[in-house]
Amino acid sequence: MWGLMIFSYLCIAISIFLLALTGLQGYFQFQLIQANHPQFALFTAIFYMFTETLVMFYFIGSGTAIKKSIKMGGGEPSLYEKVKKTKMILFPHLTMNMVFIGVVFILGGAVQTGSVAGWIHGLLFDLAFIHFLYVTILQHRGFKENVEIIGEIAIVEEAAANNSTA
Repeated sequence: MWGLMIFSYLCIAISIFLLALTGLQGYFQFQLIQANHPQFALFTAIFYMFTETLVMFYFIGSGTAIKKSIKMGGGEPSLYEKVKKTKMILFPHLTMNMVFIGVVFILGGAVQTGSVAGWIHGLLFDLAFIHFLYVTILQHRGFKENVEIIGEIAIVEEAAANNSTA
């Protein structure tokens, strides 16, 4: 689980970098690795969606593991309430941002065909990127809370193991 969390952080950092590069490329019209803006935006959108899906599944999987540990006597039921609260805060924003970035990508195609003004696409990208930075802060807080909960469960399980061997 720790490896998945570290990998998620790495993917989040790469997503921030790719989204920033894609935004700059859109505004200044330069090529990256022989890719124009629409091509690089496609790569960025796919990587971003992979990253956010990975983060969602991390929280779903760790929440399930925490719930199972608590049921087996590894902690207070209130710990799982913290997990649910974290997901209730994070998931709506995370899902909304995935939709937001997806809409920005699709509107990029509308800009290419002349159906939508470029400034609308640019403004929505800016808003989506700023919201993504906020979501990243929420994800970090969620990771921290998960680590704290897992630490509390580990202490309870270790104490139970010590009492049973004594």
